[in-house]
Formats: sequence, structure tokens, C-alpha cells
Amino acid sequence: MVDERTDSSGTGGDDRATRREQSQVDYVAENRAHWDELARHHPDTDAYDVEAFLDGESTIRPLERGELSVASERLLHLQCHFGLDTLSWVRDEGAAHATGVDFAPTAIETARELRERVELSPADVRFVESDVLDLPTTLDETFPLVVTTYGTIYWLPDLNRWAEVVAAHLEPGGTFYIADGHPFVNPFHYESTAEDLQVAHPYAGAEPITEEFDGSYAGEGFGLDNPRSHGFAHGIGEIVTALGNAGLRIDFLHDHPWSFFQRFEAMVEDENGRWWLPELDAELPFTFSLRAHNPA
Repeated sequence: MVDERTDSSGTGGDDRATRREQSQVDYVAENRAHWDELARHHPDTDAYDVEAFLDGESTIRPLERGELSVASERLLHLQCHFGLDTLSWVRDEGAAHATGVDFAPTAIETARELRERVELSPADVRFVESDVLDLPTTLDETFPLVVTTYGTIYWLPDLNRWAEVVAAHLEPGGTFYIADGHPFVNPFHYESTAEDLQVAHPYAGAEPITEEFDGSYAGEGFGLDNPRSHGFAHGIGEIVTALGNAGLRIDFLHDHPWSFFQRFEAMVEDENGRWWLPELDAELPFTFSLRAHNPA
């Protein structure tokens, strides 16, 4: 059990492995600064529509609602950003408790403010500031449900460590669930069309994908002081293998032919908030969902 508090940690050393680990910490530090700024801007964007949430609209999408039952359960929500989904799991979807984790101080502060505005208590929803890869040093609880959704593992340099963290916080018989962008489409440039899928990044690899952009999927022109971010391409095989090596057993892996955001400039949105690439001759996977359990 922990109070809502900040976790900070670092690494050092002279050997090659430690230097590589230190570089990952540097990547994470830059990502934290980038996302801390985004957390100041995202609540004001149409993409998040905080006012609709405050008026009672759940932010949980039909996909995860249909594939995951949270009623009366305690859940751990990894990389929760500023907490809309975390709060919705409890307020709207019937979870008994949710603990949201994010590494950006502004995101956690905003999440706690929103919790007060929707009249939930820390006993209902708790927010913990921590790098997800360091979470076991901050949080010593296990949960029947561990959840992470949409735009999460791309930002993590070490999926093996991530899977170990998931397993460490999942009680015996517990369920892990992830929905996220499909690795298949990560290599393609934002300007790709059905007729011209332009490869811009590797499908998988250890080297970071470093970009500078004054904004995010939610908008642009924010005036960021920290526009640089680092992503990491993880193939679907790496994801499944990491979870298996951590001791989890896969229940299902589903591919979905739509994106949860405007992945390509040419995409169009349907009435359910799903984005499609028009004029494709055949369906391609833009989103995946996976459920696993801890058999221990």
C-alpha cells in the first residue's frame, strides 16, 4: 500500500550495459518533460473533451468495454495520462477501485483535480506518480486487473521489464488487458494513403525513434519548450514473448481494422470515433487488443 506520492530514481555505472541503461533513462527523462508539457495542453483540446466527461460521458471505448469486465473489481491502470479513463472505470463502468499511474507530475496533478470535480475520493481512485518501469519500487500491491490502453508501450524502451512489472502487480488468477496501436502500421509515414504506404520507421528495433513536434495527436502549435520525444518500435512478437516470459498466459490477441486516432492524414472518422483509411482493397490491422492471465 502506498500514499499518492512521487517516485524518482536514477542509474549509473561504467560498463556497457549500464551506459545503455543510462541512455534509456535519458530517453525517459526527455519523454517525461515532453509529456508533462502535453498534460498542460491536452485537457483543453477537443480530442479529450473534458467538459463532456465532467457532464457524465464515459471515456471508455466500446472495444475495451466489450472485451473486459471491471464490475466490482480493483484495477491498476498503467500510463494513465491525466486520468480520464481511470476515473471512468470507477464512475461509469462499475470498478470498485482504480489506481492510475503516470510519470508526468502535471498529469497526476490534473487527474487528482478532476477526481475532486467528479466527487470521487482517493479510496475510490488513487493516482501515483511513477515511471511504469520503476513501479514496484513505489507500489507493493497486487490487483485482479491490470490495464493499459492506447499510446502506451511505444514510449517504453524495455518491454521485458514492462512485462515483469505487469506480472509483479497481477494477483494469481488476475487478468491483464492492453489495447493499443498495432505495430504493423508503426513504420508508415503520416502522409501515407491506401495507394502509397510510405515506410518511414522500422517495424521493430532497439534504437529509439526521435522526433521533434510542437504538439501531439490531440493538436499542434502548443509552444512546447520540450518538443523532442523518443519512441520505441515493438513488434507484436516482442509483445507476446515478453508477456509469456514474465509468466503470463495469453487468452486472446485480436486485430482491428481501425485506428483509435488519426494515424494517417488521409484517415476519416466514423460515428463511433474510429478512424479508417479509405479506399483500401483489403483490411489492415491498425489496432490490437490482448488479454492474458496470471496462472501462478
